[in-house]
Amino acid sequence: MKKKLFFSTGLALCLCIAFISSAQANYFDKTTSLGQYRVFYKSPSPATCEAFILGVGTAMSRDSYDNLAAAMSNYGYVVVVMDHQPGSMTKTDATKYKNCVIEVQNNILGWVSGTGITSIANWILGGHSAGGQAAQNAVSANPWLADAIFSIDPYNCSGAGNVSVPALYWGFNVTTCFVTQEDAAEAGYYGSMGERAFYRVKKIYSWGPCGYSPKYYHCSFADGSCPACTNCMYTPSTFYTDIAKSVNKFINAAFYGTWSKANLTVSTTTPTELFVDGDQP
Repeated sequence: MKKKLFFSTGLALCLCIAFISSAQANYFDKTTSLGQYRVFYKSPSPATCEAFILGVGTAMSRDSYDNLAAAMSNYGYVVVVMDHQPGSMTKTDATKYKNCVIEVQNNILGWVSGTGITSIANWILGGHSAGGQAAQNAVSANPWLADAIFSIDPYNCSGAGNVSVPALYWGFNVTTCFVTQEDAAEAGYYGSMGERAFYRVKKIYSWGPCGYSPKYYHCSFADGSCPACTNCMYTPSTFYTDIAKSVNKFINAAFYGTWSKANLTVSTTTPTELFVDGDQP
């Protein structure tokens, strides 16, 4: 069962200690004229680390992905959950996504001053749903913006631009929340021209308060489902743990080891199948 968040606010920043899925994570909120950000980090942090910037999905906000961001930051990564269109229901604007990413890249070391982080090794961009589409188009048009892609069921990527950096996607073998499975993570995978990997969650239905519905679906990444789209069940904490494990494997294979399916494979509690490079989902 998910635990409540407990936080205290300071004058300049909201510095928060969150207890999420039984794991402790540190984060603070930052708001600028361009966007809203929630920055997760491990304490103590490594001096040099990878930084993830994840754009939020339709009608979502920076506080919608605490469980996932916390699980990833436990590996020593900085994870920025970014609302690049605050106040707007839609989140597909690639230009606003790009501008917010540049703001984060220019300011993150100042924002995390005092955590022990002094440099960023690689920038990994992506997002959930509409935020994932914005990331795909932003990196396609501006390849210098990212060292890699990590997106979680990006919405309607069938018409998005191609990317050439290493890419990892998580998605589903079921259509939910008006997101067609072939146009989401699968399309992002096919739109990646470099090293690529796709973890697809198998279709499993179970009985719950909403009746017979998918156990894992498009909004399982979010902490409390999405507006007007839910299976009325909590996402198992192991789902976030499995994603974080795969992300860590991805980073090691892409930047510090050898890229291969074996080196990208993790044992997951979540029923998944992995596709790499030439594999056809």
